[in-house]
Amino acid sequence: MSEHSGGGLAAQLRALRERADEDYASPPGVKLSGRHQLDLAELGLRIAVTRSRYPNRDDGIDQYAVTLTRTRLDQAPADSEVRIVLAAAFGDAAADAVERTAGGPLVRMFRVPAG
Repeated sequence: MSEHSGGGLAAQLRALRERADEDYASPPGVKLSGRHQLDLAELGLRIAVTRSRYPNRDDGIDQYAVTLTRTRLDQAPADSEVRIVLAAAFGDAAADAVERTAGGPLVRMFRVPAG
């Protein structure tokens, strides 16, 4: 991956996270399809990011839910790809990401603290 494409990748992922932040702060009346999803052709990945409290109540922990799949759904994303995506989208908070196991064999799901 070139340095230029890495910058574009990071900007795209930050914009995806910012949309999740906007909807968390002020949920839209109408849900817009694809607003929280991004296909990264250069990595062959589809990333979805939402922000909410877990559990979903006032005293829940403010965090992001991140789902990564391969666009071809042929195998789960590799650890190296996950690290690239989480670091680009969340910076230092990526180190605090916790993988969830409920996604199935082709899906990788993470919770990342919002902060």
